[in-house]
Amino acid sequence: MIFPRWSLFFLIIAASAIVFAQEEYDFEVPIEEERKLEWDGNLDVKYTLFNMDRNSSQYKLQFFKDTPSSSLLSQYRLEPYLNAEYRTSDLGFILKTHGSYHSDEDARFDLFEAYATYNPSFNTALQAGKRVYSWGKGYAFNPVGFINSIKDPENPELAQAGLLSANFEYIKSFSSEALQSFSFLAVIIPSTDVIGTLFAEAKNTDIAIKTSFLLFDTDIDLLAYQSENKPKRFGFDFARNIQENIEVHGEISLNQNVERHTISNDALVSNRVDKYSYLFGLRYLDASNTTIIAEYYHNGAGLSKDEYSRYTNFIDNGANNIDLVLKQQTLGVSQTYFKGTTQMQDYLYLKVSHPEPFDWLYFTPSLFTIYNLADNGFLLSLQMSYKPVTNIDFIFWATTFVGDEITEYGSKQVQQRMELWMRVFF
Repeated sequence: MIFPRWSLFFLIIAASAIVFAQEEYDFEVPIEEERKLEWDGNLDVKYTLFNMDRNSSQYKLQFFKDTPSSSLLSQYRLEPYLNAEYRTSDLGFILKTHGSYHSDEDARFDLFEAYATYNPSFNTALQAGKRVYSWGKGYAFNPVGFINSIKDPENPELAQAGLLSANFEYIKSFSSEALQSFSFLAVIIPSTDVIGTLFAEAKNTDIAIKTSFLLFDTDIDLLAYQSENKPKRFGFDFARNIQENIEVHGEISLNQNVERHTISNDALVSNRVDKYSYLFGLRYLDASNTTIIAEYYHNGAGLSKDEYSRYTNFIDNGANNIDLVLKQQTLGVSQTYFKGTTQMQDYLYLKVSHPEPFDWLYFTPSLFTIYNLADNGFLLSLQMSYKPVTNIDFIFWATTFVGDEITEYGSKQVQQRMELWMRVFF
């Protein structure tokens, strides 16, 4: 089912206009004291041990030029984060940076966010620069996160780089019992697809729209993404507390003209498809302060079980071939077209966390799994956080991948991963 290019955009904008006929909720806002320049950040020191599966075809491809002598590998890195924020009554500037240091030869600096914000009135805001967006209600997955940074479901809270954009936002509150609030966000995304020059074609500018309603105590979003040369996307999400301690949420998106890659007759095949992706989940907090998050995610453009089996056969043939050129070509196809963290279609996410068990102060353990419903492979991860003082957090994080050789998680080059973090805040 293919919608006309602008039809759903007009539908979302028209729905937005209806709310202005509602009765306004007027109140006086106290004048807040102007904020000054604030700095903060943290330094993450991370040591990781990897138990590699040396029989894995992905391992053989990754290290076909220089194979390690042991299956136990390590990685040591520093990751400094430095943030600054300056605000007056109507102006603001936000800066967030990230660095990664492995050695003097392998170090990098990333600009996560750098944007200015201007509030011409209490209800409106203008922003321009590089900013992180967080669209969608899901915790581990976001089918409607059209302009979000790519989320890692193994670490959904990891800070990511933002998007170069400019946006306008309008927010309104109402006294109606049905409609309590409304917001409209329009995002303009200039093209960064420049080749051999600093210029890009203006027609390749993208537009994203999110209209939000708090309707009968249900948080609802209508979303759209319009592009000249990228997939067009339309979405809907909701979140509602059905009880004080139980929240349910869901997302659904239609993705038009999405490029999909499969393997057929030991060769890469690419085509364009229209696919739906969706998510349903809940968050539960019990009387003992245990939090449970459960989500089901369907990736419409993902591989079926048979398609993934053909992909693993392709990797096996490349890894076991004596031709080094073929090995390199196979590795390139894998890293370019099959690099996502969720390559297949149906997943179940479950996380359980409980702060300070047995009255152990400042200690929080959590356990989560991502289960592939098609091939029955899964990962299991245990995280333990200990924060003895305000500015220091110690984290132990162990992950194991379970499944046979033809499953998504069982075919990975890593069998187990163990991480030790020291995070210092300032």
